[in-house]
Amino acid sequence: MRQFDVLDNPIARARRAMPFVAILQSDLAETGFDRVVAPLAPTTAMPPLAGRLIPIVEIGRRDYALLVPALTTLRATDLREVVASLADERARILAALDYLFIGF
Repeated sequence: MRQFDVLDNPIARARRAMPFVAILQSDLAETGFDRVVAPLAPTTAMPPLAGRLIPIVEIGRRDYALLVPALTTLRATDLREVVASLADERARILAALDYLFIGF
C-alpha cells in the first residue's frame, strides 16, 4: 500500500455510504500498525460540495468526495486490495490537508 492508494472500506456498516478509503499517510511514516485514511463517498449521495477541503476525485468513471475532515486510522491488516490510486490528485489532496490543519 502506498500513499494515495484507494481501497475498499473495511468497515462493513459504513461501506454503503463510503465504499472506499484513501491512504493519506506518507509511505515514510509506515512505522506502526495503523494507516491514516480518509473515506470516499459518492457525490450523488451528498449535497453539492465546493471548496478545497473536500476534493472531488474520479474512481472508475464515478465522482467521489474525499472527506478529508473525516480522517481516521485503520489497521493496515484490515486494508486489502488496492482498487485505484489518487496519486494524480496529489496537489489537490495536499492543499485540502493544508487547509484542514494550517488554514490556508
